[in-house]
Order: sequence, then C-alpha cells, then structure tokens
Amino acid sequence: MKINLLPLIVAVIIPWHGLAEKKATGNKNITVIQGQSTADGKSQLAERLLEECIVSLPNAGTIEPIVSSQSQFLKEINGDPSKNEFVKTYTASLEINYMIHQKVLIVVTTNAIQGQEPVMKVMEKSLQQTKQFVSNAADGDLYAGRSRRQYYFSTPGGAKKDVQNRAAAWIKQQAAIICRK
Repeated sequence: MKINLLPLIVAVIIPWHGLAEKKATGNKNITVIQGQSTADGKSQLAERLLEECIVSLPNAGTIEPIVSSQSQFLKEINGDPSKNEFVKTYTASLEINYMIHQKVLIVVTTNAIQGQEPVMKVMEKSLQQTKQFVSNAADGDLYAGRSRRQYYFSTPGGAKKDVQNRAAAWIKQQAAIICRK
C-alpha cells in the first residue's frame, strides 16, 4: 500500500507558516535607543556631554608653589669624577583648583512599557577640578653621573620657576574654553 505524504506535509506547513507571519507583524510600537530590548522592567540611563567650559582660572602671576628639599648623595657631580658628596636638591609642586560648568543630556529608557518614548532632560552642573604640576628635574642646573645622567635643581628658585612656567603655560592653553557668560 502506497501512501502519498505530500498533501499531508503541505497541510501541516501552510498553517504553521501563517502563524509565524502573524506573530512577526503584530507589534510595531517599539522605540530603540542603544542596546537590546527585553521586557524586564529595568531602566537604562545614558549621559551625553553637550557643553563644557571652565568657570574661572587664577592669574598665572599669583600662583605660589610649595618647594621641598632633600639631601642626596651624588656621584660625579656635573661630570667631575672626583666630586662625590651630599647635595641638597629641590622640587616644587603646585595645585590649581578650578570649577567647570557642564551641560549634559540625560536619556532614560524603560524596557517594560511598550511604545514609551525615552525621557530626555538637559541638566547643568558645576564640578570642582584639580590640576597638579611638579617641577621637571630634567630642566635642572645640576647633574650626576656620566652615561646615565640624573638632573636636579640645586636652588629652590630654579624648581619654583620651572613649576610656575608649566602652570602658566597650562593656564594660557585653557583660555579658549573659559565660559563666556
């Protein structure tokens, strides 16, 4: 006995295909912003920076660094092989505290509510920042060793001037992003 299975297969496949087609076209009210969609009731928060500026900076002439000293034993001072002794070396540090003003866009998306538009809000905030500067010994007036020279500042004025110059250059570079209000 021969059974023809083709009509039976066609009778099963056509209704199944129709159900799959109805499921795919059922819901079109979806808003997607970054990420995957799952109906778990969680909210996603994204922050995007719109504007940022520095409220104010100190005058470069009024900044005063902290100078510290240390006694070190140096060999072959300034290239002289017979000059090995303890020397007082200096470093200087400086911190500049300033405020920045930011305008940010906050985007909140919720996965549980279908068709819910994301909540977008522009917020403004002010944040305190600190920039630290340290004198660079490579610009020092004293060195030790021959092949691997190590540089130092031998006066507090040299270390102080070096760090003030670095801070003044940074302040000058930031002038373009000062708030214009």
